[in-house]
Amino acid sequence: MAGSNTLNPEPIRWVVVAPVIAVIAAVVPIPQWMVDQFYSREMYPWLQGIMTTGTNILPFAVLDIILIGLIIGVLHRMVRLFHVTRQRGVIDALWEALRRVIRATSIIAILFLWAWGFNYRRLPLENVVPGGQAARPTVESLSLAFADAGALAARLRPVVEPEGRLYSIAHDLQEPMNLALRSLSREPLTTPGTPKFSLVLTPFFNWAGVTGMMNPLGLETIVLPDLLPFERPFVLAHEWAHLAGHADEAEASAVGWLACMKGSPTAGYSASLYLVVETANALPEATRQDLMKRLDAGVRSDLEAIALRMTKQKPVVQETASRVYDEYLRANRVADGTASYGRALQLILSSPFREALSGYTISSR
Repeated sequence: MAGSNTLNPEPIRWVVVAPVIAVIAAVVPIPQWMVDQFYSREMYPWLQGIMTTGTNILPFAVLDIILIGLIIGVLHRMVRLFHVTRQRGVIDALWEALRRVIRATSIIAILFLWAWGFNYRRLPLENVVPGGQAARPTVESLSLAFADAGALAARLRPVVEPEGRLYSIAHDLQEPMNLALRSLSREPLTTPGTPKFSLVLTPFFNWAGVTGMMNPLGLETIVLPDLLPFERPFVLAHEWAHLAGHADEAEASAVGWLACMKGSPTAGYSASLYLVVETANALPEATRQDLMKRLDAGVRSDLEAIALRMTKQKPVVQETASRVYDEYLRANRVADGTASYGRALQLILSSPFREALSGYTISSR
C-alpha cells in the first residue's frame, strides 16, 4: 500500500499567473506608435544586441538545443504521467497534464512577445512610402520591373562571387543592411546574426520549402545549408531584416531586397533573381512566358537550378507547414497570413525601393 502513493502531486507554480499575463499581453490593445517607439526602437534593439551577441559566440544553433530540451522534457513528463495514471488514476494524470501544458504554453508566449513578437504590432513600413500607401502592381509595372531586374541580373552575373561563402556574404552585407534601414528611418542592426545551420530542422526545411528563419527565442539567424550561392545573400538579408525588428514577411523581404541592392554585385544579383521570380509569379501566364523567353540564358539557368533544388520539397509537408504558419501569422495580427509574402512587391514597386533598382550601377559597388 505504501508504494502505491509514492508519486505525490507536485505543485505547479504560476499555473494561474502565467496564463493571465499571457492573455493580457496578447489581447490588450497597444497603440502601434507606442509599440514602434518604446519597444521596436528602444527596448528591442538593446535586447537584440545582448541576445544575438550571446548566440553568436556559440558554434551551434541555440534553436537545436531548445528543441532537443523540449523533446526531452516532454518525454520525461510523459513517463511521469504514465506512473501518475497507474497510481492516482487517469483523471489526476489528465488534470496535471492540462495544467502543465497551459503553463508551458503561457510562458513560451510571454517570452516570445517580450523577446521579439511585439514587433508584429509596430507601425507598418508603408509609413515611409510617399503618400503612406504602397504601390498597387499593374501588369505594366510588373512587366517593367521584371525587365529591369532581368537586365540587371544579366549584367551582374559575370561579376558575382561564384562560391558565395556565407561568412563573406555576411561580412559584406552588414553595411548595406544598415544603409537600407537608415534610408527607411529604421534603427540600424548593430549586432547582425552569424548565419548558422540547424541540424534538427534542416530536413524539415528541405521538405517544407523553408530557406531560413530567425529564432525568436534566441534572436539568431538560421539558413538552409542547401541554398545555392546566388540565393544566400537575399535569404540572409531577409532574416536579418527580421532580426532588425521587421516581423512582417513582406517588410522583411522588402528591407532585405533593398539591403542587397545597396550591396555588392553578388548581393545585387541575388536580389535581382528574387524580383524576377516574384514579378513573374504575379503576371498573367501569357505575359510571363513571353518575358521569360527574353531573359538572359545564364540567368534562366540559375532559376532552373533553384527550381531543381526545390524538388526536394514534399507536397504534404509543404502544405501542412504553410497552413500552420498561416495560422501563426494570423494569430499575430497579420490579417493576410502567408499571403503577406506577396505584399513585398507592393513595397518594392514604391519609392524609395523602386529607385534602388533603376539606379543600381556596378561601378559604385
